[in-house]
Amino acid sequence: MANSRQFVESLNRGFKLLSIVCKSTTPLSLSELSKQSNLSISTIQRLTYTLQQMDLIDRDHQTKKFKIGPEMITLSFTVIDNLALKKVAFPYMQELNDQINEVVSLAVFSGTQIILIDSIETQQILNVSTSGGVSIPVHATASGKAMLAYIPDDKADFLLSKLSFEKFTENTITSIQAFKAQLQKVRENGFAWSIEESNYGLNTVAAPIRRNDGDVLAALLVLVPTVRVSEAKLINEYGPQVAKMAKRISFDMGFREKDAE
Repeated sequence: MANSRQFVESLNRGFKLLSIVCKSTTPLSLSELSKQSNLSISTIQRLTYTLQQMDLIDRDHQTKKFKIGPEMITLSFTVIDNLALKKVAFPYMQELNDQINEVVSLAVFSGTQIILIDSIETQQILNVSTSGGVSIPVHATASGKAMLAYIPDDKADFLLSKLSFEKFTENTITSIQAFKAQLQKVRENGFAWSIEESNYGLNTVAAPIRRNDGDVLAALLVLVPTVRVSEAKLINEYGPQVAKMAKRISFDMGFREKDAE
């Protein structure tokens, strides 16, 4: 693999250095990093500078030694949260899947994208294909609406400012104003829906999952083909079911309604 033309040696060195810092039980000096990585001091200086700029590692101003940075801590907790979430959510996803016999998924933010991290498929002949790691732009998804409706306004505005609002179908929302209007509907109903906004023939409904501190952790969503489930049934029947199940998952993740007050 290292001999491949696509192999990026500088990235490999940076990751190697980051791994050493993360695994160390104590902060490390430049010389210690050089010794453990077999890299020169000058190379270590360039790599640590870059990793510091990304907040992946931090340097103590007094000892000049390196330790893991705030962004690395955030990423670590995100992985832990997602693993815990999948374990807690699975029985509820299965229950919902048994009730409606449609695809049930979990989605999380990844920048301006929504990523599906887990799914339970339907046994019906006409199925919606999903797989872990599938990503969709936030503005074209019910799960994006469901999560954005319940995060702080400053964070939501920052994320929305990064969106291009690319048009995928005639129903795709293509402006911040229209999208914010949708978020208000989500707050009123407790769930969001998407009617052929990312793909023709696909409708989704989603509700937010929150953790003990009230922050939005993920979204529970149901994906259906338009030819089998009407818009009215999706919103009036599946919507409340998804919202109820998302609340049960949130409760098991430690969230209490009073936390949001």
